[in-house]
Amino acid sequence: MFPSFPPGISGDEFNLLFYGYQSQEEIRTLLQNLSLAVSNTALELPSGRKLPLRLSGGVSWYPENSTDLSTLKKYADFAMYQVKKAEKGYITEFDLELFTKNAKETEMRRLFHKMLNEELFTYYFQPIVSAADGSIYAYEALMRGNLPALTRPDQILQLAHEEECLHEIERLTMFLSAKSYATFLSTHQIRGDELLFVNSIASQYMNHDESVAYVEQYSFLQDRIVIEITEEDSPDLTALLKKREMPGFSGVFALDDYGSGYSNEKMLLELAPAYIKLDLSIIRDIDSDPDKQQIVENIVSYAHQRGMKIIAEGLETPAELLKVLELDVDLLQGYFLAKPSAVPKPVSAESVAVIEHFRKHLA
Repeated sequence: MFPSFPPGISGDEFNLLFYGYQSQEEIRTLLQNLSLAVSNTALELPSGRKLPLRLSGGVSWYPENSTDLSTLKKYADFAMYQVKKAEKGYITEFDLELFTKNAKETEMRRLFHKMLNEELFTYYFQPIVSAADGSIYAYEALMRGNLPALTRPDQILQLAHEEECLHEIERLTMFLSAKSYATFLSTHQIRGDELLFVNSIASQYMNHDESVAYVEQYSFLQDRIVIEITEEDSPDLTALLKKREMPGFSGVFALDDYGSGYSNEKMLLELAPAYIKLDLSIIRDIDSDPDKQQIVENIVSYAHQRGMKIIAEGLETPAELLKVLELDVDLLQGYFLAKPSAVPKPVSAESVAVIEHFRKHLA
């Protein structure tokens, strides 16, 4: 007869219950002796080959870890599998902090897949403003999660990377941002001639069927799409080519977060962007930092000679705005002008006044 095992216990696993001992140290000594005895034992196969044995185990303590037997078994099982995932052949004790972290990570993965399956995403829109007159030139679509525990884009993208779901994020971003734009257009909440900047994952692109479906639904919008590629991503030439060749797409790119990545020049050459978005680390306090001013002046000169437009993003103060206007940037973005929102907001009157005042005195 084959032995029967409790639910959750496989054929090479067993539970040991130690009781009647005066201290945990006594039990630890017994377990060390057991582990040593097993490691010094080998099974001899019919071929004559010897197969060494190893023992992997997990320990939970009563009453420190729990007073419930089923919970103690679950905790010991968790500790054992931490051994199996790392380096087999030893016994470790239950770690509540590690268990809690693991449980949280498991729950976050479950929520992430729920978000994907049910498309629980909202796209906030932040205006990109003309430095010439303060009018709205474009909107950037910014992803947000709709679950309380999972809202931030960086969390979502990290999980997508770990779960190998980056393609799904790319597809959803393309379709859902366009859907929102189309809704704003049909309800007259935007003019309709604004460009739509969409954050794209450098290594991902829509497949043929997805591209065809996109064209069928949003062909009216495609000439207004600008694909943003972050400088922090390594350029993927195949993916860039596929993005450029998407049916109906104008092939317009923006290089996002310029100045934060590992190879500014390489990304500029590979991407050949129509727009360069200066990273907020360059823009922050630019009004009082001559070195940052010189960097922007150089980038503006490079871009304008090649027909590229410069976007200063992350603007938060009138002084920063005034300084980038003086440095001849083309487009503006940041909380001082307008915060991202589910429904596009107008540009703040204060920022428009700064722009108008600057242009009036320039003339």
